Amino acid sequence: METGFNSSVWNAFIVLSPFGAGMFSFVIYKAWRYNDWHHLFDPKHNKDSRLQGEGGDFSQHWSHYEGLAKLVVTLSAGALAFLISTVSNQRPPLSQFSQRLTDVTPIVVGFFGASILFLILFLLWMAYRYEDYCHTANHDSYRAWQYAMTVSLGVMGFVAFVCGFGWLGVNLFRQT
Repeated sequence: METGFNSSVWNAFIVLSPFGAGMFSFVIYKAWRYNDWHHLFDPKHNKDSRLQGEGGDFSQHWSHYEGLAKLVVTLSAGALAFLISTVSNQRPPLSQFSQRLTDVTPIVVGFFGASILFLILFLLWMAYRYEDYCHTANHDSYRAWQYAMTVSLGVMGFVAFVCGFGWLGVNLFRQT
């Protein structure tokens, strides 16, 4: 059993934290740079006539975000089930491949679990913010920090998914 960085589920959050902090900082920097401290969900509420011409509301965008998030959550849950089932059904003596899988499983479970957590939080947060936005007369309740939180949750969920498969692949197929 490996006792290094791969040995804990929580190490996945150490890897993901810079991505979330970076995206949050980037969005806040853009808000500061362009002095744009709130965002509009619906094109019909935008001040730019080109965007107003698009009309419509957030529902089309929501369906894209929701569909991608559901796909990644489903694939992450499937990968988690496969990993846990495979590791729990191993019998000694373990092959070199099986030992590598056992060693890397904790952090990979952390990545896939984080992917599910962050993407569910992403959808919940965005739905909550949109409801607040819809019930504000000036449609100015979606502040830059809230948008930054939305972007950070979505990016961390996707990065966790990619890191899960990447980490698994690199550690299983490395040359020793």
